[in-house]
Amino acid sequence: MRARQSSIAAFVVLAIGAAAWSRPALPDTTGDASIALTARTTVPPRVMATLRRACFDCHSNETRWPWYSRLPLAAHLLAHDVREGRAQLDWSHWEEYNRFDRAELLDKVCDRASHGEMPPWPYRLVHRDASLTAIDLRELCEWAQGESARLAQGGS
Repeated sequence: MRARQSSIAAFVVLAIGAAAWSRPALPDTTGDASIALTARTTVPPRVMATLRRACFDCHSNETRWPWYSRLPLAAHLLAHDVREGRAQLDWSHWEEYNRFDRAELLDKVCDRASHGEMPPWPYRLVHRDASLTAIDLRELCEWAQGESARLAQGGS
């Protein structure tokens, strides 16, 4: 029993050590402007500023990697979060979504922001400027709902 506990403890220490010394490849930060959100979609400047401040770090190729992204364990967590975020919605690849998917994504943007799900609280904790004010939410949702309706009615 004691030998088994020692083996498990040694494995855990080795796993943490390996994670601490390895560095993941951070997701790509280059992009093709011709498929980005603003390529063919009009976004009001204040809404664009809100998206850049609160969304783009995880949902675009314009990620601003903070100093702590160079720390081994933090690098793994941040790389994972950015990959997951881009898999759900990537503003840098906006034109690659069909218009129905774009309309649905815009509806989700408003819904999740309005319910405080986005940006996630751990992100807001570290990035105080990412918190959305009532005005930010109103402007974001007005734009998202208008653009979603335009797309649903046949816009491209």
